[in-house]
Amino acid sequence: AVRAWIARDEGYATPKVDVLGTVFYEGKLLVVRERCDGKWSLHGGWADVNSSVRESAVRECLEEAGATVIPRRIVALQHANRHNTHPYPYTIYKVIVDCELVDITFTKNTETLDSRFFSISELPELSVERTSVKQIEMCFEARKQNLFETVFD
Repeated sequence: AVRAWIARDEGYATPKVDVLGTVFYEGKLLVVRERCDGKWSLHGGWADVNSSVRESAVRECLEEAGATVIPRRIVALQHANRHNTHPYPYTIYKVIVDCELVDITFTKNTETLDSRFFSISELPELSVERTSVKQIEMCFEARKQNLFETVFD
């Protein structure tokens, strides 16, 4: 079954791109509660064909967290296998984008159950397949700095 699934993808094997938004309010980070496992993560998802990283960050923040945002900068570009528990048979690049909050109105949806702001000291149980504690810490560190050098593998 796995071979048949992998064989469906024709052409040169390339990484998938997962765009994640980071949104802060009053020193706290917005995370979403995943419907699939009930744990929390940065909101994000696959980049769509013909969609930029900026457009993907805006879409994912709105769809999963109900947040209208303005993307500011890329915090990190990471190989998921090196930073997350990840059971997929393909490579994933995670693009973490720091965003400015404009407005927020969460609505339950097909992917997430809730969105809330948490301080670094009160983080809920994370969905480590999607977001690690180190990634969260990196986001808090980036937010403190006007100039933050993008972290990449």
